[in-house]
Amino acid sequence: MSKRIAGLLIALSVSAHAWAQDEGDALRYSRLTTGGTARTQAIGGAAGSLGGDITASHVNPAGLGFFRTSEIVITPGFYFRSNQYDYLNTKTDQEKSGFSFHNLGVVFGMPTSSKSGWRNVAFSLNYNRLADFNNKTYIAGVNTNNTYTEKWLEDLTFNNVNDPNDAGVIFPLGASLAFNTYLVDVDTANDGTLLGYRSRVNPAGGIYQQDQVTEKGGMNEFSIGLGANYTDQLYLGLSLNFPTINYERNRTYAEDDDSGDANNEFSFFEHSENLQTDAVGFNAKLGAIYSPQPNVRLGVAFHTPTWFSMRDASNASILVNTENFVVDGQNERYQTTGDLTDGYPVEYEYSLQTPWHGLISASYIFGTNADVSQQHGFITADVEYVDYSATKFRFNKGSQADREFANNLNRSIDNLYKGTVNVRVGGEMKFTVLAVRAGFAYYGDPYQHGNVDASMKKISGGLGYRNRGFFADLTYVHTLMKDEYYPYKLQESPTPVLPATVDASGGNIVATVGFKF
Repeated sequence: MSKRIAGLLIALSVSAHAWAQDEGDALRYSRLTTGGTARTQAIGGAAGSLGGDITASHVNPAGLGFFRTSEIVITPGFYFRSNQYDYLNTKTDQEKSGFSFHNLGVVFGMPTSSKSGWRNVAFSLNYNRLADFNNKTYIAGVNTNNTYTEKWLEDLTFNNVNDPNDAGVIFPLGASLAFNTYLVDVDTANDGTLLGYRSRVNPAGGIYQQDQVTEKGGMNEFSIGLGANYTDQLYLGLSLNFPTINYERNRTYAEDDDSGDANNEFSFFEHSENLQTDAVGFNAKLGAIYSPQPNVRLGVAFHTPTWFSMRDASNASILVNTENFVVDGQNERYQTTGDLTDGYPVEYEYSLQTPWHGLISASYIFGTNADVSQQHGFITADVEYVDYSATKFRFNKGSQADREFANNLNRSIDNLYKGTVNVRVGGEMKFTVLAVRAGFAYYGDPYQHGNVDASMKKISGGLGYRNRGFFADLTYVHTLMKDEYYPYKLQESPTPVLPATVDASGGNIVATVGFKF
């Protein structure tokens, strides 16, 4: 048998509990912001009824119907983030910054010669950044109640792993590594009968826990949009969208004995893992904007769920020191996933469905002329509904155990998250060729129950310049949010696992340059 085939057979035999899908993934891939051009971000992302910006294809494609000419735009940016954590009364912080790319697209505005009332149509091709996953996490603290190794014990116990030989192979990302390095061991009766499994980590004397995570990547969406204008009053639009996910997480979790006892068979362990997720998906957005008079616009839009085809590739390793417990003259052991899979990562394919969105919007234009060049400014607002509990995983290609895991995970998502209302408002004042903009966005708390208000707030402002077919916009967006971070979760524990509280802030500097043609 070839090594490649052997590795695949091992991977196929592993329960879905060995994979990285959890409730956090559901929220990461469904809690999205508007993004887009610097102009749209400056007004809080409120692009549901205003029109005339290429970002409309991702919010309300009816806004494309306002284009009578063609234009091309590009939007680079720079981000910086600062996160403060409090875990078990220990405070830590992490910072991350870097360059980003928000938007690139072209719109072809085409007046019509029809006498039926259709004034113009517009066709767009556009790339947009929907989510940025670049982040760093670091928490540390002394835990006297539970240990990460209990999670691996649950993997073995709840999956009825009664053969120690199976315990050493079927969880190559976690429990099997711990078992093979004697961090987790068998628990037997005097006659050798297997009673279960036990951990060498006893938190009663104090365990110093550290969790460091580096995340990279984002969610981007390519859109094909079409908008049309009927009598300068009714605007209709449709976009077909193809989002992609590129996500990488590197995590190192460690526990050190803080008891001072050199004879309790545990000194430390360090578990490292790498996850790479790639996905392609599809959704459609359709909408309408009605202008009962030139200075009033009312918008409505519907976004279908997004259906993703996902692929994970994972590797892990563990370093363990069992102090006075010595096997073959050694108390320190190291093992990797590749030792169990002939060097190949654990790969898995599955499906993810994220929620639909409903949007209503209104804009008021200062000035009575529908011609943009004669307008003096505007105020605009979007109200959006999204139900995060509707996110669903499907493991149709896996075993029955995988499908049962997906059902349990979906029930957990349904119990953890809820529907929320997101509000975005913004405005602009024009001074001949210059414009000043400001905006605010509120994204509601997605959790049904929690110790903190996990809503997200974005405060934005920017400047714009437009003259003779050239335009340039510069925007700053400041984000504030709180959240909770669990280093691990246990299904059964005499004491609850306490989360770290997260106080996160960050900024984005975004610039758009465009040309009309």
